Amino acid sequence: MQPKVVSVASINIDEVYRVPHVVQPGETVSSTELQRSAGGKGANASVAAARAGAQVYVAGKIGPDGLWVRDVIASAGADVSLVAVLADTPTGRAVIQVDPRGENAIFLFPGANHRLTVDDVRQALAQCGPGDWLLLTNETTGVAEAIGHARTCGMQVLWNPTPMPADLVSSRLPLDLPDVLVLNEGELLALARQ
Repeated sequence: MQPKVVSVASINIDEVYRVPHVVQPGETVSSTELQRSAGGKGANASVAAARAGAQVYVAGKIGPDGLWVRDVIASAGADVSLVAVLADTPTGRAVIQVDPRGENAIFLFPGANHRLTVDDVRQALAQCGPGDWLLLTNETTGVAEAIGHARTCGMQVLWNPTPMPADLVSSRLPLDLPDVLVLNEGELLALARQ
């Protein structure tokens, strides 16, 4: 039997601005292009896993403005029945500047992603067990709880700890529990310095 993949997912609306260079403090530049797309590291991983043929269940929260993003995830074949719509909170946003060389700078507005609770995590993992996978990032709340619960259930954990807080290597986030850590160069260097 194929393992299940549960994604405690960040679900964002990505706004990508093409700029002549990444904006400096106090500077105003004009963008030459704006693209809006479905995003969030968790949502992107969910779509990729579903397109690869995995049985994917997505748990997350969006605002009414993100219904179309949920539809994009569902169209890839993922189960989105655990994606809640919050009437009073907007969907998360990623505002991305991209310069002509492809370098980028990103800031996040968490929106509904930071409204996930421990109960949401427990509900998402309730039907999973040994051999199943948990996918998650630091773009949501409930990360440590999700990892701990998944390990208790015998699940394997793939964690992208982005965005990485300065105190990541503290006892509040369990770096020793994931099976797979997905890091970029800067994050790896930050961890190596601890």
